[in-house]
Amino acid sequence: MLSKPVVDVNGKSIENCAYGDYIYRSKNVYLSSFITDSEDCFYSDYLFKARDCIDCLYVTGSELSYECTDCSGLYNCSFLENCHNCSATDFCLDCNNCKDCFGCFGLKHQQFRIFNKPYIEEVYREKVLQLKRNPPSKIIEVLRPEFDKLPRLFSTVYKAGGKSQGDYIYNSNNCFNCFNVSNSSNCAYISDFLDTTNNSGDSFDCDFCNKMEFCYECQTCENCSNCNFLEHCISVADSEYMRFCYNCSNCFGCVYLQNKEYCILNRQFSRDEYFVALQKIKADLKSEEKYGRVLAEIIE
Repeated sequence: MLSKPVVDVNGKSIENCAYGDYIYRSKNVYLSSFITDSEDCFYSDYLFKARDCIDCLYVTGSELSYECTDCSGLYNCSFLENCHNCSATDFCLDCNNCKDCFGCFGLKHQQFRIFNKPYIEEVYREKVLQLKRNPPSKIIEVLRPEFDKLPRLFSTVYKAGGKSQGDYIYNSNNCFNCFNVSNSSNCAYISDFLDTTNNSGDSFDCDFCNKMEFCYECQTCENCSNCNFLEHCISVADSEYMRFCYNCSNCFGCVYLQNKEYCILNRQFSRDEYFVALQKIKADLKSEEKYGRVLAEIIE
């Protein structure tokens, strides 16, 4: 690990992404972090498949949105929290499948509502035009006390089956103590699995990963299978204790490798030599009670 300089900015397949970190397959992203498959986004964190979004946090599959948090499927929205599949909606909380709503709470499949009251389209648009002449801070100042009076769910679990427990769990099954997770199953103690298309399963103690299967103690990884103790790896299989490795399989204790297999400490082995050496290394680590511990603890 000390033989090469550590990567100052983490990213892959990016274009014109200045002052950002942990950005993947994105374009024109500025002063943002943890961005995947997004374009023309600024001052945001944890965006997945977003476009033209500014000042957003934990937003997926959205476009033309501003100041939105914990939302998905938005179009032309602003100042939303815990809203999904909404368009032309502003200053709302806990609304799903709504269109042309303003200052609403807990609505589903509604249109032309202001402060949860219905209006005909002409009156709605005239009133909203007048309301938007106020600065956003004043609108929020009026709405926040009203929102605080209303009941709130103790956790946000949307289309999650089995015995799922945690918060912000979407389209998942059997996820225990998981947070900000979507399209995952049979997982525990994971956070920030937010990709809207790839599925993850049977993984534990992982953070900011996508499309993971049978993985344990992995961080900032994607498309990995049957791996333990990985950091910043993409498309790695049957490997352990790896950092900054891409398209590798059957490797142990390696850094900065690409398109490799049967390597230990970056040294190439034949297939048979690899498994013999790996068995001995694991036996030594187990005798010292180090195998199974995180990378930093082994180095110490």
